[in-house]
Formats: sequence, C-alpha cells, structure tokens
Amino acid sequence: MKTSFLLKICQIACIISFFFLLTHSSLVLDYAKSGLSSWAFSVLPVLLPFIILSKLWIYYDVPQLFFHTARRMLPGHSRAALCLTVLLLGLSSGFPIGAIFVRHFYEDGFLAKREAEELLPLCSFVSPMFLMGYVRPLTGYKTLYWWLFALSLYLPLFLYFGKFLFAHRKHTALRSFSAKIRPSFDRKLASARNNDEVTANKQFFISKTESGKRKTEAGKMTIKKAKTMQKSTLRDVWLSSLEIIFTIGIYMMLFSILFGITLHEPLLRGTVTEVLLSNLEITTGIAWLSRMSAFSGAVRGALMAAVVSVGGLCTTAQVYSATFGCSFSMGRYLRIKSICALMSAVLVLLLWQIVC
Repeated sequence: MKTSFLLKICQIACIISFFFLLTHSSLVLDYAKSGLSSWAFSVLPVLLPFIILSKLWIYYDVPQLFFHTARRMLPGHSRAALCLTVLLLGLSSGFPIGAIFVRHFYEDGFLAKREAEELLPLCSFVSPMFLMGYVRPLTGYKTLYWWLFALSLYLPLFLYFGKFLFAHRKHTALRSFSAKIRPSFDRKLASARNNDEVTANKQFFISKTESGKRKTEAGKMTIKKAKTMQKSTLRDVWLSSLEIIFTIGIYMMLFSILFGITLHEPLLRGTVTEVLLSNLEITTGIAWLSRMSAFSGAVRGALMAAVVSVGGLCTTAQVYSATFGCSFSMGRYLRIKSICALMSAVLVLLLWQIVC
C-alpha cells in the first residue's frame, strides 16, 4: 500500500513536470544552462582528475598502504588507524570521492556496514581546493575570520569522529569482557569432536590426492581469468570515472532547474524559502547566500557554514550514486550531516562573539 501510494505521487509529479516543461521551456532552458555551465567550468576540471586518481589508487591498492602506515604509527589501535585513514582520504578528496573510498574499504571487508554508514557523512565533505578556491572568495572574510570559519567546518567532523571511535572502543571492550566470562566448552563434547575430527582427517587425506590435479588445473584457469579481469578492470577505471562525473552534471542540472523554478514563483519566494533552497545544490546555494542582503555578519557566516557542511541534496544524490549497491542508510547520512551542520553554525556564532 505504501509503495503504491509513493508510486502514484511520483507518477503525478512526472506528469506535472512534463507540462511545466512545455509551458516554461525558456525558464527551464536558462537554469539548465546555468547548472551545466557550473558543472563544466567549476566542477569538471577540478573533480575529474581526482576521481580518476582515486580509482587508480583503488586499482593499485594505494589506500591499503596508507592504512598499513597508520597502523604502524598507532600500534595496538588498528581499528582507529583504519577509520582515520578513511576519514583523511575522504576529507582531502571531496565529494563524492570520499564515498568511493568508504565503499572500497567496505566491499573489501575492512569496514562493517555500521562503521561505513557512520564514516560516510564524515568523509563526504567539500575538498580543500573547493573550499579555498570557490567558497572563500564568496565569503569575503579576511585571514582571521576565514580561519575561524574553516575551524567551524572541520571541528564538528573530528568531534563526531572521536565520539564514533569512543563508542566503537566501548562496544569492543564489552564484547571482550563477555567473552572472558563466558563458560568454557564441555570437555566431553570436545573429546567427541576430536574423535569426529580424526575420522574426517582420514577421509580428507584420501580425497586430497584425488583433488590435487583438479586444484592445479583450477589454479591455472584462475590465473588466466585474473589476467583478463585485470585488463578489463583498468578499462573500468576510465568508464566508471566518466560515469560518476556525468552523473554529477545531470544532478547539478536538475537541481539548478528546481532552484530556478521555485524562485520564479512569487508565492514561494521569501527569505526562508531562499535559505532552504540554498541546500539543494552547494555551488548555487553558496553563491545565492553571498548575495542575500537579509543576512550579514555572524548570521550570514553561520548559514554559509551550515550549507557547506551539508553539501546540499545534490551531493547527497551523488553519494548515493557512488555507493549504489551497498544499501547504506541515507537517513543516517542526512542525520549525521544535519548534526555537524548545526554544530558548525553554532560554532560560527560563538567564535564571532568571542572575537568581536
């Protein structure tokens, strides 16, 4: 019933959108061009090389090198070293490359699903290049205020990351404690199992000689298949990178159209609506907030910090596409993003009060 109801809503929305496109073709064309131009001139030249590089890193197991280095630097804390590696790789790369790294470590069995879901919103963040090259000029902040703004963005991420590590460590300690107090196996049951193992070992050695030749032939076939897969996988690096970057372009175009259509309606246009719409697509949203005269000072900085921290629904769709097939919870993703965005906004207000 619920699925049928949602299906009807989607059908009605598609029909309304079709007739709206027919009657407002010039408006749709203008905002489609705006979204695609932002993608072509701002996102494509900056993001595509990093996407290709991240795919090559995964292909040649470079992330594992960082993990092993972090594990040597943090002896006895391999789990923290792994999570820290994923976090730093994501923060240094930006949307949606952080999600690609999370998916890689999850599919390779390094991360549990719950761990991957907790790290996904933290790793899916704007890159330092985008922050310095695009966001900073729009804020207009000088050196001190800019670094306070940047601190307000990154501090909530590391605070939540610390809380995540503490909760994971506490959970691990409880599991180890329960394992210690668990009663040992019954000796009679163990001896019975040993007898069964002796019988099984006899059968194993009998069948081992017969299966030896089969394993040798299967090993040769596996090597041949691995070589073939290696060639096709390297080709998939380019194809998957192009798929990701073009998907980003499509999302930017669609959200730009939605942004323009909503603002075009006089009944929907207002200060609150404009702030909410700024969370649709980050490049359009930050540029729009920077031109709004209704806000200034700390309030304007808090709103911009919240929008940058969330990244917009467009980047959420990009992250969903990059992790498609992993069945990660987007509800948990948005919840953690909202918490970090709220903390960033509050930090801006507090730091501005301290400095001023």
